[in-house]
Amino acid sequence: MKQFQIPKDIEREASKYIKEVISLLEEKELLANVDNAALMMLARNLDMFIKASKQINEDGLMIAVKDVLIAHPLIKVARDAQVQAVKIMTEFGLTAKARTKLEKIIPQKEEDSPFDRFIKDPKETR
Repeated sequence: MKQFQIPKDIEREASKYIKEVISLLEEKELLANVDNAALMMLARNLDMFIKASKQINEDGLMIAVKDVLIAHPLIKVARDAQVQAVKIMTEFGLTAKARTKLEKIIPQKEEDSPFDRFIKDPKETR
């Protein structure tokens, strides 16, 4: 698999999170080359959310435009980026609810069937 390259221009928090995501997905053997685009979208949306949130924290929730206070325009940017990031996170099983569904489709080590146990240990028990 071609290693996903984390964008160098994203916020440190986003980069750290993406590294954790990659590590988790590799550990569970769920990562493939086709996931690189989704990982890029996750990284970019998370970065946008963080940057917008930082600017909102700096400026405040309301800003003055022509002497009128309005909601900061970056609130919508942050919300939209958050929604998109969560959708992508869900696809990768990175939310608590999504993980429960993902665990059901990840092949687990199966117990031997009664037939397999019989073949391995043919002693008949009655």
